[in-house]
Formats: sequence, C-alpha cells, structure tokens
Amino acid sequence: MSSNSDVPPPVGADKKTIAVIGGGVTGTLCAWELARSGHKVTLIEARSLGAGSSSRSAACIRAQFSTPSTVRGMRYCIGFYENWLVNIGGDQLPIVQNGYLFLKDYNVSKEEVKKLVAMQHEAGLAEVEWLDRRTLEQRFPYLEPTGLIGATFCPKDGFLLPHLVYQDAAEAARLLGVEIVQNDQALVVNRSGDLAQSLALESGRVVTADLFVNATNAWASHVSGLFGGYSLPIKVRRRYLYFLQGLNSFQPTYAMLPEDFRQLPMVITPQGAYCRPDNEQLMIGWLHFTRPIEPDFDNQDVIEPGFAAGDMSGYGVAVRKAITAFLPDCENMGRLMATTCGFYADTEDHNPLIDFDPFVKNLIHVAGFSGHGLMHAPFSARIVAELVAAEQRLGEISLPGFGFVDTDTYWVDREFHHGEGMVI
Repeated sequence: MSSNSDVPPPVGADKKTIAVIGGGVTGTLCAWELARSGHKVTLIEARSLGAGSSSRSAACIRAQFSTPSTVRGMRYCIGFYENWLVNIGGDQLPIVQNGYLFLKDYNVSKEEVKKLVAMQHEAGLAEVEWLDRRTLEQRFPYLEPTGLIGATFCPKDGFLLPHLVYQDAAEAARLLGVEIVQNDQALVVNRSGDLAQSLALESGRVVTADLFVNATNAWASHVSGLFGGYSLPIKVRRRYLYFLQGLNSFQPTYAMLPEDFRQLPMVITPQGAYCRPDNEQLMIGWLHFTRPIEPDFDNQDVIEPGFAAGDMSGYGVAVRKAITAFLPDCENMGRLMATTCGFYADTEDHNPLIDFDPFVKNLIHVAGFSGHGLMHAPFSARIVAELVAAEQRLGEISLPGFGFVDTDTYWVDREFHHGEGMVI
C-alpha cells in the first residue's frame, strides 16, 4: 500500500505531538493528514475503528449543496475519493458514482432552482444540470413524473464504502508512523490553566500531547466536557435506514430494468425521502427528528418502537410509500427485510464544528456533521491540518486547485444565521 499523495500537505509551524480522539472516517483521515505534515500522532479509539456512526452511515457523497464554500469543499472531497489509490492506497476505490437526482415539484420555483444550479456552476461544479420534466422523463423513464417540474442531477455524486475509508486511512496513517490505540476509552484530562496536558485512558495509559483533536462526532460533547471545554451545540438523534429485497425479488412492471436498478442514482423526492441501490438491495430513508438522546456505544443499534422493518404500521412503510409515489417499481422490490440505525450529530445550521475550543487553547473540535461526516472527511481533515499549521482560528483556507474556502461557518461559537438548505 502506498501513502504518497498528489495533494500537498499544509505548510506549517513547529512539528507537534498530537492526540486524535475518535477512530471513524474523520479521525483516521485527520491522523493521516497530520502525520504527513510531519506531526507525531496517536489515534485513540474507545472501541474498534469505525465502531460508531461511520459503520452505520447512509454513506452518500455529493457536491450539490446550497453554500458555495461547501460546494467547493465537497468537490475537493469527491476528487480525493476518486484519487484514493494515489492519496491513500488500498486495492479498491471507495466511491461509486451513480449520481444524485433531486426531484423538484410545484412547491419550489424553477427560477430559484436554476439560480442554485448557477451558483454551483460558479463554485466549480460544472457537472450539475437542471433537467426539465421532459428531459427527466427521457433520461429516467422509470420515474413517475406526476407533480414534478424537473430535477437537478450531478453524475459526480454517489456513495462511499465506509469500511474501506477508515481501514485504508488507518493503514496509510500507520505507514506514516501514527500509533493507533483501540478499545481504550478516554476517561480523564489533566489541564494546566487553559491548556490540556495529558489524557488518561481506561487501561491506565497516559497520553501526553501538545494538541488534542476531538473527532468523536456524536460523543464530541462528552469529550469536550472531559477537557472542561466549550458546551458544543450538538444534538444527537437516531436515524434509520431500511433495506428492501431489491433485485432478489424484483418483478419490474413499470419501466425499470435490472441494469437500471444497478445504475440508479440517489433519488431524493420533493419531500426528502431517498433511495439508492446497496448491492442487490434498495436502501431507503427519510429525514426525521427523533428526540435527542445521550449516545452510548451499547445503544447504537436499539430500534425504537414504530421503526422496525416488520412493523407494518411503522415508519419504514411510510418511507416506502413516499418513494413509491415517484419510483413505482419500489413496490415490486420485495419486503422490508432490515432496519439499521446510527447516531446523527446535528447542529442548528447543519454545518459542522471545526475550530479551536474557546476555553481549552490546544483542543480542536471536528464534529457535528449533521449526517455529512463521511463525505466531508477529507475536507474536515484538511481544515484541521490547516488549523494546526496556523496555530489559531481561521476564517478561510486555500484548497489547491479549488481556491479559497470560508471556514468561519464552522466556528464552534458562531451565531446560527446561515444554515445549509440542502439537508436530507
């Protein structure tokens, strides 16, 4: 495996000893990014790599966002994943690019959608296009277009294979000298004034570092509390995914063929229900806000009443109905055979927190991704590396080939004025 990257690392100040807490996609890529900048890095995971939300994600990636800086950042991420074998190594690309198809109905203005596409073009996303209803019907004849005015489509979007991301990133980090500690939870932080000195683990080991990175997402508020840090504005909820039998029982009656199923883009209905192929199954989901909970490793997979796949009056049935309205063959893809869930770390404006802690001067938070952590991870890691290099909060960073990207929307103590509008 190679860990040579065609993306140059940030040029920074003195090399530091850094402890990264959290071994999901964000933590492993942060460890790799910091190590290739010359820092001595220890990666600490309370369980096994990917044991949190990374292994329970819908695993989608897209550049179709409503904020120009996010579009540029996600273009960087898509390119990073496309060049994974050069950037990180491994034997297989972790990205599948079937595209994202956002269906639009008469509740939105065609002019506003076109304005959004124009902004995305200005941010460098040349591939995104507006499809009027006639073009939509020609391109995707298996869709039911009743009530639709068209859709936006970007073929660069798609989905990721999370296990490849955190496993390959961890191995690339190891090759750069990163020590990876698993099954050892952070328990106590020793501070001197406004600086953290060391971190005591459950095993009794003490990790001393110049800088600490909190990459624990759903557990980030707890970890910040250990440090005596800022009260992070994150609410943790459960999100559910459902899986239909798909091709295993597929009897097309509308217009979809098996090859259409395998190439099906991520389809998002005007109401926000979505689906995409997952091997031979169809994965379906919908944004919903369950009550905030206190995350625990042992309750990640607890299915709340009304959300189980076998509950014929439950949420999964409603999701399927919402998708079938626009993808009629969804009705012919067998039973709801499985439900999975994971933690969703939400911020009020649906943008992450990537910034130095206001109270603990050598603590950096990178969390609160509102469901976008996996797709955002290369960009997140780059911002963390730039923060370490600058040794201070930043309002923007430079991404080679992508220009300057605003990062003040990621400050932990920001006011929530400019929310990301395209959240599913």
